[in-house]
Amino acid sequence: MARFSRFHVLYSGAPSPGKKFRQIVAGPSEDRTFYEVRIFEGDSVQMDPDFNAVGGVEYYSHDTVEAADKDADAERDRSLASGWVLYDGKTR
Repeated sequence: MARFSRFHVLYSGAPSPGKKFRQIVAGPSEDRTFYEVRIFEGDSVQMDPDFNAVGGVEYYSHDTVEAADKDADAERDRSLASGWVLYDGKTR
């Protein structure tokens, strides 16, 4: 994925080393023939908009950018409802 139309970062507990982060991204596929939503977790925040997570990723394809954005936003909302907190990049 080159650039994302959605890039949600959430954290569990206070963001610090060893805490889990959840990232939800939506954007065009590499060949730009469809749109993707990728959901991945890790111990650090990946803020590079050109990052391409390939291992341990939930992956969903969509025909339109609108459908991918809606799916990414819905997953963000489900994550918030289950206890994840939005990460604003400033919280330490």
